[in-house]
Amino acid sequence: MRTQPWIKDALKQRGFKLKDLAETLGLPPPRISDIVNGTREVQSDEVIPMAEMLGMSVRALLLSLAAGAPVPTQEGAHATLPIRGRLTGSGVLEPLPDDMALREVAVPLDATSPEGLSCYLMGDDSLAQEIRPGSLIIAADPRKHFFPMTPGVILLVSRPGGRIAARQYHRTASGEDWLVPLPEKPNPAYESWPFRLMPGARADSTGADSVGTGDIVAGVLWVTRRYSD
Repeated sequence: MRTQPWIKDALKQRGFKLKDLAETLGLPPPRISDIVNGTREVQSDEVIPMAEMLGMSVRALLLSLAAGAPVPTQEGAHATLPIRGRLTGSGVLEPLPDDMALREVAVPLDATSPEGLSCYLMGDDSLAQEIRPGSLIIAADPRKHFFPMTPGVILLVSRPGGRIAARQYHRTASGEDWLVPLPEKPNPAYESWPFRLMPGARADSTGADSVGTGDIVAGVLWVTRRYSD
C-alpha cells in the first residue's frame, strides 16, 4: 500500500481536516491516519463519499490512491453499481438493511466496462472461509467479462424459484466437480451441487440435481471486506 500524504493537502484546500473526513466516513480518526500512512486501504463503500468531500471524481480518487499522489483527469462522473441485496446460502436475495446508508459502490478501476457487473452484500456465513459476512462483492457476467472457470473461483449460481446463491468451484481428489459452500462450521442448510461442465448436463448418476455452466450467473472478481473501525 502507498502512503497518501496528498489527502491532507486536498482536505486543507477545501477547509477540512482529517477528523472531518473521519466523521464523513464514520470512522475513528486513527483509521484515516492509517490511510494517510499507507497501512489501511480505502474500502469500496468509502470511495464515493471520500471523493465528494475531496471535490474529485471517483475515477480521479481511485487513480490518485493507486499512485499515492493527485492524478487529475478530464473524464466525467465515474460509473457506479447499485448494491442489489444480501446474498444468502439458501439463495434467497434479501433486501439491504434499512439502516444501511450505502446503496452503491464505484466500479473498480481495473474493470474493462461496468456492463455485466453486479454488486451484492454477503448476507451470511455460507462462504465465511473466503468471504466474510458484510463484505461487498462485485461479480461479472461470464458472457461479458472473461474470468477463468477453474477450481477455487467463487460463482453466483441461478437456482429454481428465482434464487441466486454463491458457491466455490471445488474439484475432489477423484476428479469430481462440485459447487460447495464454505462456512466456518458445517451447516446442512447450505447445499452443495454437482457441477457439470458439459452443456446440457442436469443430473448425476444418482439423479441428484446438478448445476451446468448455463446456470452460472456471474463470477466473483472483486471482494471488499467492510470494516466498522
